[in-house]
Amino acid sequence: MPNFHYKIITKDQKIKEGFISSLFKFSARRSLTRDGSSILLINSQPSPALQIDLPFFSGFSLSEKIYFFRNLAMMTESGISIVEALEIISEQVKAKKVKKAILKISEDVRNGRKLSDAMKKFTKYFPLHIIENINMGILAGRLNETLDRISNDFEKDDELKKKVSGAIAYPAVIIVVMVVVLVIFMFYILPGIAEIFTDMEIAVPLLTRMLLGVGDFLKMQPFVVPGILLAFLLFIIIGSKFKKTRYVFHYIMLRIPIFGDLIKSYNLVLFFRSLESLSRSGVPVLTTIEIATNTTKNEVYKKALGKVKPLLLQGVSLSDALSPFNFLFSKQTRKIIMVGERSGKMDESFNRISEYYLRSVDYKTRMLTVLIEPILMLALGILVAMLALSLFLPIYGLVNQIV
Repeated sequence: MPNFHYKIITKDQKIKEGFISSLFKFSARRSLTRDGSSILLINSQPSPALQIDLPFFSGFSLSEKIYFFRNLAMMTESGISIVEALEIISEQVKAKKVKKAILKISEDVRNGRKLSDAMKKFTKYFPLHIIENINMGILAGRLNETLDRISNDFEKDDELKKKVSGAIAYPAVIIVVMVVVLVIFMFYILPGIAEIFTDMEIAVPLLTRMLLGVGDFLKMQPFVVPGILLAFLLFIIIGSKFKKTRYVFHYIMLRIPIFGDLIKSYNLVLFFRSLESLSRSGVPVLTTIEIATNTTKNEVYKKALGKVKPLLLQGVSLSDALSPFNFLFSKQTRKIIMVGERSGKMDESFNRISEYYLRSVDYKTRMLTVLIEPILMLALGILVAMLALSLFLPIYGLVNQIV
């Protein structure tokens, strides 16, 4: 029976650590929480042969960030010191580099540094807007609330990312399946049937001959298509390393019908959610713009927002500073910001905008599925009809000859 290592907070607020044997993880959780205890961590104990630290699994995923901040908030609220909480959480982290980073942060906090200052060494794992939020939470004496809000924001980001990824993945999967079916048909099914008709000296229809011709060409030049795909992939990867080419790629993405609007809404949610979080924590507007710019995933937005900062330094309002970028920030968005500037409730305006674009992402992902599904079904139908005709037209010709 599998063993699970656990750490729990008992009802009398004491930390208890040990091992429990259970067939499933959920049954182990149920046994541990039956007396009212709260679980800090629980993980299975794999055999040493399975404990491999692969380099491509060494990142700090969104789900791990949610776990990190949720548990850090819960433990500090329960009276556990930040140092001890970080050490406990580090035991649950799988990637060695992230584990070392958390332990280093714990060591710096033990030596008297603020949590936010200690995290600044590891901006690869902890973005600047998160660090600034933590800093303001510490200064305001509301660290637990801040940590809890950060974990909530990460959960929303995770849900948002899944919606966008799902909307894009659906058509991609269908297209891949169509290509695979077409290749199998041209390489393995059609040539055998065509050979039979050739031996019987029966004329093969034009459509069948065209598909056979494409198949023969690919057989004679098997590296042409993989070479083109590889060259295209390398072009995208290498181009993405350079800021100018990455800007061009991102601009083209924003101009793609349907997908472009979805990408805009996605970036605006990330940007205004960060602005709202930083503004609510008491960070000045100029600093919030500078930090929140890095949360956007599109170079076009980053470049535009980079031009906003000098205008703000000259005393121009944010709504006016965004007006030259109507393509990226709609008039409606700028009007809501203007209302927030006049009322002095910028955080509420930012929240209203982020919620609007979040609903927009939800609507557009559903609409994308509704719009693309019939187009894909039509394309799939045409493909099936073409394959069927190329297969049955020769058979039909043979039947006519026999009759």
